[in-house]
Amino acid sequence: MNPTRGMEELPLLPALSTMVEQLPQGLVEILEWFRANGSHIWIVGGAIRNALLGTEINEYDLATTMTPQEMNAYPNTIPTGERFGTITFRNRGQSYEVTTLRTESGYNDGRRPDEVEWGDSLLVDLSRRDLTMNSIAVDASKHTYYDPFNGYDDLREGRIRSVGDPTRRLSEDALRILRCYRFMDQGNAGIWWPEQRLSDALRQIKPMIERIASERIWSEFRRILVGQHTSEIVQRMADDGILKQMVGLDWMQEDVRIQLLNHLEGNDVIDRLVVMMRSFGSNDCEQLSKRLRLSNLEKKNLMFRHSKLGHIPENMDSSLRVYAVALGAWSHQHLRIEQLFAEYETPLDSTLDHIQQCIERFSGLNINVHVEPLASGNYIMEQTGIQQGPKLGALKSWLFYEQVSRNLQSMDEMETLLCTLSWQTEDTTRWPKLQFP
Repeated sequence: MNPTRGMEELPLLPALSTMVEQLPQGLVEILEWFRANGSHIWIVGGAIRNALLGTEINEYDLATTMTPQEMNAYPNTIPTGERFGTITFRNRGQSYEVTTLRTESGYNDGRRPDEVEWGDSLLVDLSRRDLTMNSIAVDASKHTYYDPFNGYDDLREGRIRSVGDPTRRLSEDALRILRCYRFMDQGNAGIWWPEQRLSDALRQIKPMIERIASERIWSEFRRILVGQHTSEIVQRMADDGILKQMVGLDWMQEDVRIQLLNHLEGNDVIDRLVVMMRSFGSNDCEQLSKRLRLSNLEKKNLMFRHSKLGHIPENMDSSLRVYAVALGAWSHQHLRIEQLFAEYETPLDSTLDHIQQCIERFSGLNINVHVEPLASGNYIMEQTGIQQGPKLGALKSWLFYEQVSRNLQSMDEMETLLCTLSWQTEDTTRWPKLQFP
């Protein structure tokens, strides 16, 4: 058996030699186990791509001539996808996915092959991969590599190209559509646009996104949202109709909301969704949350932050304190988002001046956004004689509001405050609460 038949065996490039020299010891031992058991094994996929690009390698995927049943002889494995030939090997606290060489046919669900047969050709196995940059294999023991589809040349040229017919490749696994957009963002290396045939296929095949599980869509999309060139990639997705296919909402060409994504501080994906959803309503946020299957916490944060957009606090110490505690740690980011939109939409408007003044004052106040109420319910009952009920709750909220707005620090100050408030009235509807807006 010659699993590398039909391919040229090439000496390792310097970047790949460095990768092999720096392989984790646990992976080296796994590779040695395969060789000791008479099987071929290669490093494939993203690790090689990242090594050639000079970026961090986060995981190593392996391809082998050994069948899943034979791999189970290793003392520490997980049958991750045994039906499809994938076994996870564990060693020295690290995990590595190893997949048997295979041929595939039928992709009726747009995700997985209907039929899988174990193969004996590395060339055939590489030919079913999505992009040329991901179709390179390294033999660490021989210090050689195989690149039958010229992926290295595409990497050097900054070109995204499919292996074979792009429509067929994308149809085999619709998630590849989103992966293509993710690979367009190459960080410090800039933006790599797909070659024309692949571009056409991405637009043509986009209805297949409906076949992808929402969790997988969100997993890929969130990685796109924190890229170095998020605005350009997401705008391309909008122009190609991918965003609408994903969440059922329309964005414009040169959409200001998308253009501001590159200017947003931090890597909070919910902040990015908030900015994108700025001109949409709460029902649209509900729809997006459902379509992407956001977690309960993600949805809660999206709805809360979205509800604050367009509301700006008064430029006074007391107002900014209440604002900061009501919004918590997100308050600074909210002001920054409002500033970004004001700068872009109305750079000479008084609103922008107001926001900038708020930011300056806010920064100097050193507010503890996690402050707790000084006056407990029991304390208030002892001081006022009010029993458990709505009035007690309303008075407690009022006292907390005053505590924050006046920056009170002690119970003596709270006792003095309580003496000045007209809490005896039964009409509590006008009593302030710590909230914004």
